[in-house]
Amino acid sequence: MKRFVYVRSFICLMMCIIFLTGCSFRLAGMTVLSTRNVALNKVDLDKMPQVKGVKGEDSKWVVLGIPLGFPHLENAVDDALIKGGGDVMTDAVIQMEMWTILLFGQHAITVKGTVVNSRGGETK
Repeated sequence: MKRFVYVRSFICLMMCIIFLTGCSFRLAGMTVLSTRNVALNKVDLDKMPQVKGVKGEDSKWVVLGIPLGFPHLENAVDDALIKGGGDVMTDAVIQMEMWTILLFGQHAITVKGTVVNSRGGETK
Protein backbone atom coordinates (compact mmCIF):
# COMPACT_ATOMS: atom_id res chain seq x y z
CA MET A 1 0.00 0.00 0.00
CA LYS A 2 2.77 2.40 0.92
CA ARG A 3 4.60 1.58 -2.31
CA PHE A 4 1.46 2.36 -4.32
CA VAL A 5 1.32 5.84 -2.76
CA TYR A 6 4.96 6.48 -3.73
CA VAL A 7 4.42 5.27 -7.29
CA ARG A 8 1.27 7.36 -7.67
CA SER A 9 3.07 10.44 -6.29
CA PHE A 10 5.97 9.87 -8.67
CA ILE A 11 3.61 9.55 -11.66
CA CYS A 12 1.78 12.75 -10.65
CA LEU A 13 5.10 14.59 -10.32
CA MET A 14 6.22 13.40 -13.77
CA MET A 15 2.90 14.48 -15.31
CA CYS A 16 3.28 17.95 -13.79
CA ILE A 17 6.81 18.23 -15.16
CA ILE A 18 5.66 17.16 -18.61
CA PHE A 19 2.57 19.38 -18.80
CA LEU A 20 3.86 22.49 -17.01
CA THR A 21 6.93 23.54 -18.95
CA GLY A 22 8.67 26.79 -19.68
CA CYS A 23 11.86 27.97 -21.27
CA SER A 24 13.73 31.24 -21.66
CA PHE A 25 16.96 31.82 -23.52
CA ARG A 26 19.05 34.74 -24.69
CA LEU A 27 19.05 35.26 -28.45
CA ALA A 28 21.42 38.21 -28.75
CA GLY A 29 22.96 41.27 -27.20
CA MET A 30 23.06 44.41 -29.36
CA THR A 31 25.09 47.57 -28.80
CA VAL A 32 22.69 49.74 -30.83
CA LEU A 33 19.25 48.67 -32.03
CA SER A 34 16.41 50.49 -33.78
CA THR A 35 13.54 49.88 -36.17
CA ARG A 36 13.46 53.52 -37.28
CA ASN A 37 15.63 55.54 -39.66
CA VAL A 38 18.09 57.38 -37.45
CA ALA A 39 21.13 59.44 -38.47
CA LEU A 40 23.76 58.76 -35.80
CA ASN A 41 26.79 60.23 -37.57
CA LYS A 42 26.65 63.58 -35.69
CA VAL A 43 24.94 62.45 -32.49
CA ASP A 44 26.55 61.62 -29.14
CA LEU A 45 24.10 59.11 -27.63
CA ASP A 46 25.59 59.56 -24.15
CA LYS A 47 24.44 63.22 -24.09
CA MET A 48 20.88 62.53 -25.29
CA PRO A 49 17.85 61.86 -23.01
CA GLN A 50 17.85 58.21 -21.85
CA VAL A 51 15.52 55.83 -20.04
CA LYS A 52 17.24 52.74 -18.63
CA GLY A 53 15.74 49.29 -18.13
CA VAL A 54 12.92 49.59 -20.67
CA LYS A 55 11.33 46.28 -21.65
CA GLY A 56 9.38 45.68 -24.86
CA GLU A 57 7.55 42.48 -25.72
CA ASP A 58 5.69 40.78 -28.54
CA SER A 59 3.88 37.55 -27.70
CA LYS A 60 1.52 35.10 -29.37
CA TRP A 61 -0.66 32.32 -27.94
CA VAL A 62 -0.38 28.61 -28.64
CA VAL A 63 -3.61 26.57 -28.40
CA LEU A 64 -3.65 22.78 -28.73
CA GLY A 65 -0.06 22.93 -29.97
CA ILE A 66 -0.98 25.29 -32.82
CA PRO A 67 0.64 28.75 -32.72
CA LEU A 68 -1.81 31.60 -33.32
CA GLY A 69 0.92 33.70 -34.95
CA PHE A 70 4.60 34.21 -34.37
CA PRO A 71 6.20 36.95 -32.26
CA HIS A 72 8.37 39.42 -34.17
CA LEU A 73 11.50 41.21 -32.99
CA GLU A 74 10.42 44.41 -34.76
CA ASN A 75 7.21 44.61 -32.70
CA ALA A 76 9.12 44.04 -29.44
CA VAL A 77 11.63 46.79 -30.29
CA ASP A 78 8.83 49.20 -31.30
CA ASP A 79 7.06 48.46 -27.99
CA ALA A 80 10.22 49.32 -26.04
CA LEU A 81 10.86 52.49 -28.05
CA ILE A 82 7.30 53.69 -27.45
CA LYS A 83 7.52 52.94 -23.71
CA GLY A 84 10.85 54.77 -23.43
CA GLY A 85 9.89 57.70 -25.66
CA GLY A 86 12.91 57.37 -27.93
CA ASP A 87 14.06 56.10 -31.29
CA VAL A 88 17.21 54.06 -30.50
CA MET A 89 18.02 51.33 -27.98
CA THR A 90 21.50 50.79 -26.60
CA ASP A 91 22.84 47.77 -24.71
CA ALA A 92 19.78 45.76 -25.74
CA VAL A 93 19.34 42.13 -24.70
CA ILE A 94 16.95 40.02 -26.79
CA GLN A 95 15.32 36.96 -25.21
CA MET A 96 12.90 34.27 -26.38
CA GLU A 97 10.47 32.98 -23.77
CA MET A 98 8.03 30.07 -24.00
CA TRP A 99 5.68 28.39 -21.55
CA THR A 100 2.98 25.74 -21.73
CA ILE A 101 0.23 24.61 -19.35
CA LEU A 102 -1.46 21.46 -20.61
CA LEU A 103 -2.87 22.48 -24.02
CA PHE A 104 -2.25 26.23 -23.88
CA GLY A 105 0.91 28.29 -23.97
CA GLN A 106 2.64 31.43 -25.14
CA HIS A 107 5.73 32.33 -27.16
CA ALA A 108 7.29 35.76 -26.67
CA ILE A 109 10.27 37.84 -27.72
CA THR A 110 11.41 40.44 -25.20
CA VAL A 111 13.92 43.26 -25.62
CA LYS A 112 15.39 45.06 -22.62
CA GLY A 113 17.80 47.96 -22.69
CA THR A 114 18.31 51.70 -22.58
CA VAL A 115 16.06 53.80 -24.83
CA VAL A 116 17.67 56.97 -26.18
CA ASN A 117 15.94 59.88 -27.88
CA SER A 118 18.52 60.82 -30.54
CA ARG A 119 16.50 63.91 -31.54
CA GLY A 120 16.90 65.47 -28.10
CA GLY A 121 13.51 66.50 -26.68
CA GLU A 122 11.60 66.00 -29.93
CA THR A 123 9.52 62.79 -30.18
CA LYS A 124 7.59 61.26 -33.05
